[in-house]
Amino acid sequence: MKKTLLTTAALLTMSVAAHADSYNDHYPNHGINNHYPTAKDEGKISPLSGAYVGAYGGYGWTNADITNNADANIDGADYGVFAGYSLDTLLDHTIGMGINGSLEGFYGWSDADDTSGGVDYQKKNDWGVSFRPGLSFVQDYTMGLKPYGILGYRRAEFENSVAGVSNTDWHNGFELGVGTEVIAYGNVGVRLDYSHVWYDAKNGINPEENNLRLGVGYHF
Repeated sequence: MKKTLLTTAALLTMSVAAHADSYNDHYPNHGINNHYPTAKDEGKISPLSGAYVGAYGGYGWTNADITNNADANIDGADYGVFAGYSLDTLLDHTIGMGINGSLEGFYGWSDADDTSGGVDYQKKNDWGVSFRPGLSFVQDYTMGLKPYGILGYRRAEFENSVAGVSNTDWHNGFELGVGTEVIAYGNVGVRLDYSHVWYDAKNGINPEENNLRLGVGYHF
């Protein structure tokens, strides 16, 4: 275990150092005597800083543990809208090396459902907020790559019904995931992300969800 941790730490150190060297080669004056790139150069480092909005579509897989040792696989398409603010320029100036991050919120709808033990289960809606730290690999305004992590809070509505009687509960969850955004055309970004959500248990239902989502955003 110790050897594995040391090896991982060494690889991370080399990765960050390599990214820093590449960054400094592209902007040799950055960080020297507090001389930061000009406004023109900032666009190359972080063209997507500021507010953004967009929409996504994808698929969700929810495994819900049910009372009496049963379970339900509540799977189906999901879609929604998102809005956020990218702190790329601020974080780049304070930390450097192309570090970026975004604060984001979303609201979505779902077609996921399943039947287990004669009970119908359905995911109805969800919303959440997240922080998305990452790196910018951007050489010019029109093309670049931004991998990021996802740390967030999510709240989802699950419904169960039997014999025409339904019950709905909102579950609170912790979201953890990864993604990548490609700067496709000017201010437009295309992204793909995966996340896992651990929800709390309510009324005998304890769901865990996986999501794969493709989104398109416009950055102002």
